[in-house]
Amino acid sequence: MAKKTGLELGAEESSGLVPDEPWKQETLGEDWVIGDAINMSIGQGYLQATPLQVAGMFAVAANDGYRVIPHILKDNEESRNWRESLNLSDSTVENLHDGLRRVITNGTATALNVPHLPTFAGKTGTAEAPPGKSHAWFGAYAPMENPEVVVVAFAEHSGGGGGKVAAPMTLKVLEAYFGKSQPENQANGD
Repeated sequence: MAKKTGLELGAEESSGLVPDEPWKQETLGEDWVIGDAINMSIGQGYLQATPLQVAGMFAVAANDGYRVIPHILKDNEESRNWRESLNLSDSTVENLHDGLRRVITNGTATALNVPHLPTFAGKTGTAEAPPGKSHAWFGAYAPMENPEVVVVAFAEHSGGGGGKVAAPMTLKVLEAYFGKSQPENQANGD
């Protein structure tokens, strides 16, 4: 089931779409097939999510299984008032951290395994967008040990993969956030 994030601008936000058999039957007049389930498992098909919803998904891993309700108003409330447990087991949270870190260390975003930033975790994504070019995604949280920030980059109809197009965008945001950048000779490819 898709739902809004809870951001104070709820009227401006899309609830997204997590399709299921009743939705497909009602909307398209077609039966749900195994290919639909396979597409959903990798974030393809009819699935729709906003960058803020994807950031919320990464925040679950960053916050050890807690869903964070995003908000834009400065307040004096404690952070626990803006989060809810999803009751994930410790082993599930550990697997999330490990898998998302491995994307950086030996997966589709190894170009982001840089020494000048704190250890971080993330995931690439490439979403089909027929009839045009694919969308590129990358989401990350940092530092892994005590996350402070979640970053999601989305490149609409870029035609490139998440690791080649969106991940470098996220890297620049993380460098700006942590006040660090590549040494000049590395930035120029020397």
